[in-house]
Amino acid sequence: MTARMLIVPAIAGLALAACSISLAADGQTQAPAPFLPVPGDAQLKWHKAEYRMFIHFGMKTFYPSSNHKGDGKEDPARFNPERFDANQWVAAAKAGGFEGIVLTTKHHDGFCNWPTQTTEHSVRASPWKNGQGDIVGELVEACRRGGITFGFYVSLIDDNYAVTHADRYAGYGDFYYDQVKEISTQYGPIDEYWFDGFKADELKIDYQKLAGMIKEEQPGAVVYDSGTMVRYLPDRSLAWPGNHGGLKPDQSYRREMGGEVIWYPNEPSLMLQGNWFHNGQPIKDLEQIKQYYLTTTGYGVTPLMNLSPNQDGLIDEASVEGLKAFKDWVDALHANDLSRGDKAQVSADSVRGDDPAYAAAMVADGDFETYHATDDAVQTASIEVDLGGVQEVDGFIIQEYIPLGQRIESYSIECLVDGRWKKVFAGKTIGYKRIILEDYASAEGVSFPPTSKVRLNIESALACPLISTFQVVGAVQD
Repeated sequence: MTARMLIVPAIAGLALAACSISLAADGQTQAPAPFLPVPGDAQLKWHKAEYRMFIHFGMKTFYPSSNHKGDGKEDPARFNPERFDANQWVAAAKAGGFEGIVLTTKHHDGFCNWPTQTTEHSVRASPWKNGQGDIVGELVEACRRGGITFGFYVSLIDDNYAVTHADRYAGYGDFYYDQVKEISTQYGPIDEYWFDGFKADELKIDYQKLAGMIKEEQPGAVVYDSGTMVRYLPDRSLAWPGNHGGLKPDQSYRREMGGEVIWYPNEPSLMLQGNWFHNGQPIKDLEQIKQYYLTTTGYGVTPLMNLSPNQDGLIDEASVEGLKAFKDWVDALHANDLSRGDKAQVSADSVRGDDPAYAAAMVADGDFETYHATDDAVQTASIEVDLGGVQEVDGFIIQEYIPLGQRIESYSIECLVDGRWKKVFAGKTIGYKRIILEDYASAEGVSFPPTSKVRLNIESALACPLISTFQVVGAVQD
């Protein structure tokens, strides 16, 4: 059974916990079998990215307003980012710790940021670089040089097409297919497509044909599509969470669709400025960005955080400084791990086959690919961290080993206070990453007492639980 086997019948899915026996024929401890569904390769890479940068750039950059949507009548003569520097965009993304960039190659107004052959409404009709420029191409190359990933946002609607055709969207399906094929074949491998689902039902696009082309040309890309192509690309699709902003905790990646259960996580998108396109508004303060992070990455999904360049073609320096402050905080959060302290000791009430490869120490070794596991028949667990003395605790970071599926249904955290165990937090799902912090930065408003020992209790699971990380976060500076 491999990670390619992603779709199972909804009822049989629970039965296929598939944790069979703990000992292989050669006497070695058998690894847990996958609990279906499991993420596809592209989805797993997306989870590990943790957060990516969204960049809106196009005609609306040069027609700034509170409304992010154009009308398709914008004049390309106004598009002239004279100081455009793709390397500066990449440097800004890396300064904020972003794993990649997703760019609006075409927004709702229909203006194309690459020299497409499908329409004149593109950079070819602009004065920028005398019509010879290519925003998409330069940014793709800059991302590759900088060692970060790249993705295409391609608006499904195209207001310029609609206003320049008497019958509006007649023939648009072929036109759109040709546009997506152009960018899919001209710039090498990419990591994500973002198909805005706005008005998707009104357009006569052959989504099955489009999905087939994507599968052939870009086999490693995830696809956010608001549900238009998930039936054709179930091993790489991302879902619309229903709003632009933070999510609710206890995210489940398991979704039933048409009688089958698939891996289908939410991808939130949110604004770090006051609009999708740059209109002079500053980057939001660090506390707000922390909240975004904790209610997206901290709930086990990978958000797109939008920060857009100005009319010069540069990201504002004040915004870059804000991103640096954010990365410093994220780095400090993950570096301050009391579970890995010199005096810390980690133990568990059950270890799979009594094998050190699945021991409690695996949750504190800093390696996602190692994990604590129980025997197949054991679907609860308790992992205890002795801190070696009373410590100030700011929170916890927990990771489930999701390459073998999402298993945990409920858990709690306890702290030893005055010789007694006190429950300080309870949750349901964990997923790729769950971050629980003190109330100064957490949407949940929790606080934790000084303690010498903490305990993670897995109270209910669909199959033998697999915990890759249990970090006890020490005091974090604001």
